[in-house]
Amino acid sequence: MKTALALLVLAALAAAANARGDVIPPSLTGSRADTSHVEVLGARVHLKELVRSATDDLDLGASPPIGSTRIIQRLEIERACTSANVAVPKKVPNAIRVTRKMRHLSATEIADAVRTQAASMTLPKSATISNVRAMPLDVPADFQRVSFDLPKLPRRAGMITVPTSITFHGADDVAIMRGVVKLDLILPPEAAFADIARGASVTLVIKRGLVEVSAAAVATTDADIGSVIPVTLKPSGRVLRARALDKEHVVFVEEGS
Repeated sequence: MKTALALLVLAALAAAANARGDVIPPSLTGSRADTSHVEVLGARVHLKELVRSATDDLDLGASPPIGSTRIIQRLEIERACTSANVAVPKKVPNAIRVTRKMRHLSATEIADAVRTQAASMTLPKSATISNVRAMPLDVPADFQRVSFDLPKLPRRAGMITVPTSITFHGADDVAIMRGVVKLDLILPPEAAFADIARGASVTLVIKRGLVEVSAAAVATTDADIGSVIPVTLKPSGRVLRARALDKEHVVFVEEGS
């Protein structure tokens, strides 16, 4: 009796969640003969992925988050077809349990993807990657490339290990998932010194809409590329904040930015 009551409550919760369009965990959907399971590829659910007999590829909304399930009722599909003025496919299940199609990547595959991206980049402080420490990971099957962002590197030479955030990109280069790897980097001797030394002459670039003006300036402190430092204009002596673009150019930064 208690088991039957629990099943009735569970079914009611699942029905209420579907009525609101909620994404519900697979554990709440149960295993029912009238519910089919479909894995979809990408961030949107399309009718042709759910029903093979469909002749029109309607967009039925967002795919469920990774690790979750979305239940699409036959009534929802019929309403979408009616709204789009297309024929309702034949043999539509009463309900379709939708999950995101995943792909298992080994540690080696993730490391190779990171190295491929690194080959198209110029790493800060002329660093080189000696090793990528990754863990196996399940990622959306539609991912196309991996990018990563290095943290600020120390001013020293030799071997260092840094935790690094990686991003998996899908269609239209949209970020679809993130992870973390550890990179073993080799920093050359020049990495022990600032990219821009205090007192170095730099060109300050000031942008206002489509107008761009350049002026001679002096760095008032040591700086690395990407950091914001005060610079002194020549010959007025006015001090402005600027971001280091490279070893010879800095761009004006508005106050409060």
